[in-house]
Amino acid sequence: MGLPATWIRIRHNLSTLGWRDGWIYTVGILLGKISRGRVRVIKYDLVVQPIRPEPLLPEARGRKIEVYEAEPGDPLLIGIPGRSSEVLNRRFSQGARCLVAHVKGELGGVLWFQEADYQEDEVRCVFRHGPRGETVWDFDVYVVPRFRLSPVFLKLWDAANTILYRSGYRYTCSRVSAFNQASKSAHRQLGARVNGSALFLCIGAVQLALSDQKPYVSVSGKSSKTPIFSVTPKPTESNDARSPS
Repeated sequence: MGLPATWIRIRHNLSTLGWRDGWIYTVGILLGKISRGRVRVIKYDLVVQPIRPEPLLPEARGRKIEVYEAEPGDPLLIGIPGRSSEVLNRRFSQGARCLVAHVKGELGGVLWFQEADYQEDEVRCVFRHGPRGETVWDFDVYVVPRFRLSPVFLKLWDAANTILYRSGYRYTCSRVSAFNQASKSAHRQLGARVNGSALFLCIGAVQLALSDQKPYVSVSGKSSKTPIFSVTPKPTESNDARSPS
């Protein structure tokens, strides 16, 4: 890629992600190429999203989409990119639950959540949410590409909100890639608020983590203690979630 094309790509990153995240993303891409993948730069926004009983979709929309809770071995879960049988079995064994949206028997998308701490699989850390009994951790919300302009995403969240609200939960917490504008926008539309961030620089087996949440700085190797980051609703969010709509 020549210099003009590179500068165009950098300007696009800056305009899309903002100056700070745009530069972090660009530097991360360059370091990854120079090191042939040995260096990775990953940044997460730590978000809290209210669980509300009101439906996100009108009753008339998405009638052909059915959502159910999957069990281990569900055939529709097999073949989703990057989710091996080992990964799926580990999630279920840790108490994670999975909602599946299907359209006429074809997989439309999935949404995972769990009450336990979440062991991140992209970097070395644990995300702890709270208060327990009021929050769950949602992760791996995936919609099959051909259904991304359909109501599948909102049908999944309608089902999740209904199940979780009836069980007494009031928020979902999660991490969103600071470099994925589409995912960030989708979470904002659902009322999610950014409560913190975590930046990871991984050089081989060594990981440097910087966050505005405790622990603020962490350096670790494969045999080191895994850092734990807490994500909780702020007082204003608690008041908003409990107030009548």
